[in-house]
Amino acid sequence: MEINPPEQTWPEDIRIRIAALERAFTDAEHRAQKYALERDAAWQQSKSLQTEVQQLERDYASLRLQKGGFGFKTMLFTGFVGTVVGLILCYLFFRPKDDDQEVFRQFREQHQFNLELAISKGEFSQADSLLKISLDHPQYKVIHQELEFTRKITGAAWRRCGK
Repeated sequence: MEINPPEQTWPEDIRIRIAALERAFTDAEHRAQKYALERDAAWQQSKSLQTEVQQLERDYASLRLQKGGFGFKTMLFTGFVGTVVGLILCYLFFRPKDDDQEVFRQFREQHQFNLELAISKGEFSQADSLLKISLDHPQYKVIHQELEFTRKITGAAWRRCGK
């Protein structure tokens, strides 16, 4: 007694539908395997990209530290150079000038000839009055000691020569 499998007794349209379903199922399995392989490849690629991103983040952090050190050194150098340049400019433009020497030079240019002429002629009173006027002049306040010294020398010459 031979038993026929139940599939052989099925009508033809059901067998065609079952064959179509089996083909669709095998296609679906192949697609599932293909998608699984693509997923695994994408996961591997994602993992390698994550590793690369982590490496880039470490490199960036290292670079930031190096850049920060460079920036600090640059800022320190710039500050030092600015201070030195500022000191040089302050010295050049705001240094104390020898006003008393300049005023004494001006006094000598204006009055030396007249003083020497008066002393050489023996007119010590005229030289003394010129020095007194110069002592009272506000422009010559800076050289007050020099004028007083010159007046004393003129007075000593007057006393010595006037006798």
